Amino acid sequence: MLIENPFVVSLRTKILSRKMEFKKPTLFGVLPFGKEVYSYFLTNVNGLQLEFINYGAVLRSCLLPVEDGGIDVVLGFDSLNQYLQSMEMENPPYFGCIVGRYAGRIRNGKVQIGEKEIQLTKNNEGHHLHGGLNSFSRAYWDADKQSSARELTFRYVCPAGTENYPGELTVQVTYALTDENELKITMRAVSTEDTIINLTQHHYWNLDGHASSVEGQSVYINSMRYLVKDSENIPTGKVHQWTKNPLQQALPKELLDGIDHSFVLETSNGIQAKLLNPSNDWQMSVYSNQAAGHIFIGCGLPSHLTGKNGKTYHSKSGICFEMQNFPDAPNHAHFPSSLLEKDKVYENNTTFHFVNKDHV
Repeated sequence: MLIENPFVVSLRTKILSRKMEFKKPTLFGVLPFGKEVYSYFLTNVNGLQLEFINYGAVLRSCLLPVEDGGIDVVLGFDSLNQYLQSMEMENPPYFGCIVGRYAGRIRNGKVQIGEKEIQLTKNNEGHHLHGGLNSFSRAYWDADKQSSARELTFRYVCPAGTENYPGELTVQVTYALTDENELKITMRAVSTEDTIINLTQHHYWNLDGHASSVEGQSVYINSMRYLVKDSENIPTGKVHQWTKNPLQQALPKELLDGIDHSFVLETSNGIQAKLLNPSNDWQMSVYSNQAAGHIFIGCGLPSHLTGKNGKTYHSKSGICFEMQNFPDAPNHAHFPSSLLEKDKVYENNTTFHFVNKDHV
């Protein structure tokens, strides 16, 4: 006979004994041009709670249920002004946002689409990074009217010619939370002209809590190959194979001090990546239909960056699992194509699944 953990029973009883109430959006701040930015909330029967804002379509917090209320496992800021200021940093952290039109670097900002050579904005040491200066991470996203505490959709129309990208691009991002503690992220886009696209999410995770360190946590990724990069952090076009994947264990020191790599995912079925925290037994599994998982620890963060609740963030505060296409794919014919043809639909499906045997 299976005996349930008494904490789980108690927590479930408390939650189910009250009506699940839909928490209405609340004002988070006002942009310089007058648009109001709101916080939006999702919650499930287990007490897992998520907060988003419609600046950058940011995931601002993820509260995993624990006995004393909740542990926030996502890095972020307390105010809209902090998010705005962070995007003006030499190396913006892109906390929690949707990245586009093209995640990662494009060498010299140059791409060929059909017969046309296009010069994109250079915003990173002579290269194009994360969609340029007017990227999705800085955009004001319209939110669909929320009808439940389980799903939220943001929409953004990126004008043709933004950062010199061809085509008006209409993007929809849907966040859905299940009672199995799954955060399902669906990104869809359609363009009025042939263009290139590579969307991803830029959430910094720390299963010990956002004010802690990822040291001692273990990472697995379903990959035996990675993209070789040059001194400017751009793929050379070569793909190397590990003799032994170093990301199947506690993060070794040499990776903690500077991991910023794109791993070739071996299959679109099953777990693509996983983060495990032995100190509290929380696990986060990642599933995606994308070609690569770019794993990044915030080695580019300043040594002292004030985050949520006045906590100081540092280079080991969080780890990103950016599920996406290959960086600089338009300039390597043997990489998966990043071309989005006119009126065709682009789709990126990524799921983060949280599990703890002693909780819910």
